[in-house]
Amino acid sequence: MLQIRVKLAIVLLPALLLAWGQTTGQTSTSPTSFVIDDNRPYVYLTFDRMGKGVRFSDDEPPQRVWLHFVNNCRVGVVLRTFGVPEGSPQDEVGVMHDVVKDRKSKYKLTLKTKSSGPRHQAKMPIGYDSDHSTAETIAPGESVLFSVPVTHLSKYWHIEIPYQFDVPPGKGPLKAVTSGEPRMVLLYYVWDLPEDVHQQLLKTP
Repeated sequence: MLQIRVKLAIVLLPALLLAWGQTTGQTSTSPTSFVIDDNRPYVYLTFDRMGKGVRFSDDEPPQRVWLHFVNNCRVGVVLRTFGVPEGSPQDEVGVMHDVVKDRKSKYKLTLKTKSSGPRHQAKMPIGYDSDHSTAETIAPGESVLFSVPVTHLSKYWHIEIPYQFDVPPGKGPLKAVTSGEPRMVLLYYVWDLPEDVHQQLLKTP
């Protein structure tokens, strides 16, 4: 009888451990899991540095923020990219993105003039968008380095980076009743920067 109970316990133990892990919120590290690092979203940005860099256009400030776009899922992720100016870091690419006004902000969208004159409204910059771009696939677990001018991140607005999954193409044309496609964007705010960096940017108008 004792031998039967021991065998039964050995059989049931793995199932009990699995059920316990699910009830306690533990995540799977199985190679078949969609997310590679369970502690991160399936795509995200990491801060690299802030400093002077090559301006992409004449109306940009010399100060830039460098970020890594990380693919944390087991499917390739496609970004629209473009070539960066000469003098940029060797491994940097340009990443298409939009600058979008925040829906709600505790700050008023105004600037103080140097004189004692009235305030004027801050002008939100535009992002990077062009018909001349390249579709670059980021493999699972890989990342790309890119930069934005500091003016693209503000207490009033944020950046949104569109991306797609690199899925196999379909076979033949779409049916007449089939229309629409998903739109995915990664949102990044000034608050997502390290504390000391975003405090520096908040001091700017």
